[in-house]
Amino acid sequence: MKNVAFIGVGKMGAEMASRLVSAGFKVTVFDPNDAAVKALVSKGAAAASNPKAAAEGADAVMFSLPTPAILRAAVTGPEGVLNSVNKGAVLVDFSTVDPETTKELAKAAASKGVEFLDSPVSGGVAGAANGKLVLMVGGDAAVLERATPMLNNLAGRIVHCGPIGAGQLTKLSHNLIVAINTVALGEVLAASVKAGGNLEVLCDVLTAGMAGSKMLDWFHKTLFTAERPAFFAIDLMHKDIGLCLDEFSNYPMPLGQLVKQTYNAARAKGLGGKDSTSICEIYEELLGVRLQAAA
Repeated sequence: MKNVAFIGVGKMGAEMASRLVSAGFKVTVFDPNDAAVKALVSKGAAAASNPKAAAEGADAVMFSLPTPAILRAAVTGPEGVLNSVNKGAVLVDFSTVDPETTKELAKAAASKGVEFLDSPVSGGVAGAANGKLVLMVGGDAAVLERATPMLNNLAGRIVHCGPIGAGQLTKLSHNLIVAINTVALGEVLAASVKAGGNLEVLCDVLTAGMAGSKMLDWFHKTLFTAERPAFFAIDLMHKDIGLCLDEFSNYPMPLGQLVKQTYNAARAKGLGGKDSTSICEIYEELLGVRLQAAA
């Protein structure tokens, strides 16, 4: 697999495509954002006018797209990759979508003699840049084995989760837990600071104890800074929460539903483009505090 098409080169996709270019793959990219495409072309990638054109002659087609509808159009739409990709090629979807969409697209690919792997990721932009992403893969084990030498350029760990859709189920579960943890931290830390607690002392003790978490560690790079850079937007987390709760619609999910309402409130306040950790600003505003580490 030396010829790769990459559809969707936003923050995550751009870093992943760049790594493949650096590893010697022939990479053709498509994204409606011209600036993102030009940046990759300057590194050695080729540009295509649509997904169909990008997939011509590709051994593998990768996707990093924001919604199920956009992914569906890129695979099966009039300008989708299944109109041009060769039989025997492998489609690898790094997007976070619902398992049903994944199964639908895998079936459409199979009808064209094309393989499909759902492979949502964890690790953020930093993980994409340094090739240390965790890939949660659903699909045939033999297809994954064939794709692994290529995927090793992107991942620090590849986990075969099961059949088609299992990767997406795993990722949605992961992200709902992350969202619950983020809201819980914001609620308790804001209340603690309002009551007179010292944020640095609180975080030091939480980290040392059972309440420590990777999300709390991540707060030091996002929420606790003056700039609060956006790595993974509230809008995207809101989308993932909704997909997960739809998947689990027949099960009791009281915490999940409460967290979704909190994200609804944040988006209603215009915070959708901010980092997902800025969900805590809801509690900051209510209590009149600011969760920021000392300079």
